Amino acid sequence: MDGKPDMHIYSRAARLSCVGRYREALFLFAQSDPEHPPGPIDLAAWAFTLNRTGRFKEALNRCEDALSLDIHCAEAWFVRGLTLYYLGKYDDAIACLDRALHYDPSHAESWYTKGNCLYQEEKAEQAITCYNRVLAIDPHSPKALYNRGVALADKGDFHEALSSYNAFILENPDIGVVWTNKGVALAGLSRYEDAIEAFDMALLLDPRDVTALNNKGISLARLGRDQEAMKVFETARNISHLQPFGRKMW
Repeated sequence: MDGKPDMHIYSRAARLSCVGRYREALFLFAQSDPEHPPGPIDLAAWAFTLNRTGRFKEALNRCEDALSLDIHCAEAWFVRGLTLYYLGKYDDAIACLDRALHYDPSHAESWYTKGNCLYQEEKAEQAITCYNRVLAIDPHSPKALYNRGVALADKGDFHEALSSYNAFILENPDIGVVWTNKGVALAGLSRYEDAIEAFDMALLLDPRDVTALNNKGISLARLGRDQEAMKVFETARNISHLQPFGRKMW
């Protein structure tokens, strides 16, 4: 043993970032290591960590540094696109993500983020195509399954949305919002009894889920169970004055 660390400083920083220890990671990234200057992947990891702390301008600068070393670095193009997505610059983000996918067609996070950009631009069909590409790479990706379900439901394709939500729940049964959205899809198919069961599961996980309460009330009313519906609406009213339903992307 010569007393040297088992990896250079930027690798250690990247590992800290991967487990959410962003402050420690940024401290290490900011240190100089004359024996191991940062390469493009290190700089992309630095930019990604800056993103996680809301330092978007600095993140873009690190991406530019990475691309000045290697214009073909898919990871740097991805992080640049991700940063622009966070800034709401969806067209610019898509252009960067397309560059990342040109150099690495199997970059699942680039497909996923591109899908989110397209969804924000109200291009649900194209977004679904991107989420499908993620799932071809990682069939169990919870984010892609959930967001694909949301986009499918927006198009009125409740059968396929339900399939996506069920696949999510199979692996992650304890996320209330997915049960809520499953209930909405079931209600869209006029399966109101099943929808109520899904809303009840959502409420078991989060009793203050106003979306689940409102939609349970609507489903009960559709079944002619008006007294039960009124009680549910009253509960929702007491919690948040009947907030409108909204399907939120991951």
